[in-house]
Amino acid sequence: MQEFTELHARVSNEQSLDMAQAGLDAVHDLLLWRLDARTVVPAKDVFILTKSFKKLGTITLMGTKPPDIEFQFGLANPAAANTVVVEEESSNNPDVFETETEATTKYTTDHYLYGLDAVSQINAWYNYGVLETSASVLAKTTLMNTHLPATLCRKKFVLLGCTSELGPARSLLLIPGVTVLGVARGGKRLDDLLDFVRYNAPDDTTFLYPKSEDYYPNGGADLLIQGPAIAQWVLDQTKEDDEIVLVPLAYSADGEEHVRLVASMDLILQRVLRQRPSTILWSYTSPLTCMVVPPTAATMALQRRNHRPQYEQWANTLTMGKWLEPSLTPDPNNHDYIVLNAALSAQGPNYVLAQTIKQWRCMLTQYREHQHVSAPFCPPTRTASMIVHDKIANCLEGMHHFEPMLAFGSAPASTLMAAIFIAHLQLLNRQVPDLDESPFSMFWDGAVHGGIWTCPYTLESISVINYALGKTTYYPKGYVPPGALPPPRAEGEDSAEEEASKKPIDPNVLLTLCDSQEGKPMPDSVRERLDFL
Repeated sequence: MQEFTELHARVSNEQSLDMAQAGLDAVHDLLLWRLDARTVVPAKDVFILTKSFKKLGTITLMGTKPPDIEFQFGLANPAAANTVVVEEESSNNPDVFETETEATTKYTTDHYLYGLDAVSQINAWYNYGVLETSASVLAKTTLMNTHLPATLCRKKFVLLGCTSELGPARSLLLIPGVTVLGVARGGKRLDDLLDFVRYNAPDDTTFLYPKSEDYYPNGGADLLIQGPAIAQWVLDQTKEDDEIVLVPLAYSADGEEHVRLVASMDLILQRVLRQRPSTILWSYTSPLTCMVVPPTAATMALQRRNHRPQYEQWANTLTMGKWLEPSLTPDPNNHDYIVLNAALSAQGPNYVLAQTIKQWRCMLTQYREHQHVSAPFCPPTRTASMIVHDKIANCLEGMHHFEPMLAFGSAPASTLMAAIFIAHLQLLNRQVPDLDESPFSMFWDGAVHGGIWTCPYTLESISVINYALGKTTYYPKGYVPPGALPPPRAEGEDSAEEEASKKPIDPNVLLTLCDSQEGKPMPDSVRERLDFL
């Protein structure tokens, strides 16, 4: 896979896009659709005739809380991970593509950060090295914006796999005036999301979801077996001039099924993007694959490797390079990009293929269709689909031993990525990336890589060590290093938000504003009004 990625990045930009198009065409050709017991046709042909399928019904649900006129976007506090109850429960819920075991962290409003406190947490993550400068700026833009409802009220968010832990469903549903169209299989997780809407969402926030009389009469639809009907349902619920934000989220722990699921979602995306040209694509890019990253990542990784203990180099030599393999080495002949192999053998080749398919769709949508795309890297996260596997779960728990790597909790990662994506939506007038740049650079804007980019060693070469360290009980599950948190406040000290609100207003501010920038006196009526204030 690394050789393919190196070739993909090395060719010209047009050739790279041609490779992406050829890859998607091959995937669409291989995916077959069974119409009946005797008829099997290519799925790409079926998605063209979406109107011929039985239409899905629609259920509309509104919140019950009064809208918050002073709404602020909240960031889940990572420091609360060790104090929040974690519940594990078995479920045969058909909605869970990921696994039959769910691990949920019960966050409440007391576990969220707002305003300057949230900004302090972003600064801590940035200084620790788990996110890029662009991600820090974008997240702060959302966290300090007091006009989000006015910005997002005209958009329709379509979430394919709306019950995803990493997805933005709950964050969006708290924003007054937002409309969310959610698609997921019927079951406990969808029921939990519906309860969240009923008891937590404002009464002007709307959640629409499909129902299928044949499969889920109480609500829900299957992305694998009802893809064409779902694509048509999205088109029926939207108009051509609507501001649509399309978010593919569904995931399956079954590798082969995951590829089919992503291929089915891609055909839905293709159908909707072609019928609704103003649609914005919002996609999550996994860092646990073979990536094209900025060349500065290699420089940072080399600097960190030079400061690691000497015995780690001996361990690399004694294991013949199997353990503690250097991740990146600066290439003096390439100042545009560098390839990092962060794939884990435990996840298998199907996972890498599925993530590559998603990247191909983003590149073609951005550079060939000229539609807006937001697809930054998201951090390694302790979602239910990850921690159900003992090896991966313990690897995530041991990652913090190799600074700056950090595994995020699902709630902090979800709210952080939602903040970054929402800021992207507010900045759509930014210049589209130049075609002279590598198409892979689109994934760098707003990237939260969890320290993988600048880790001195490859993930695969430290997976055994991470597993062993994660199995120990010295650190609690979900441990967050102090360096990745803002400095603790002294007892009785006000929060940053409260401290700022107590600062006296400078009486000279109004006098300064009274003077025109061009040196001309202001009208008397304006001056009198300012003096009165």
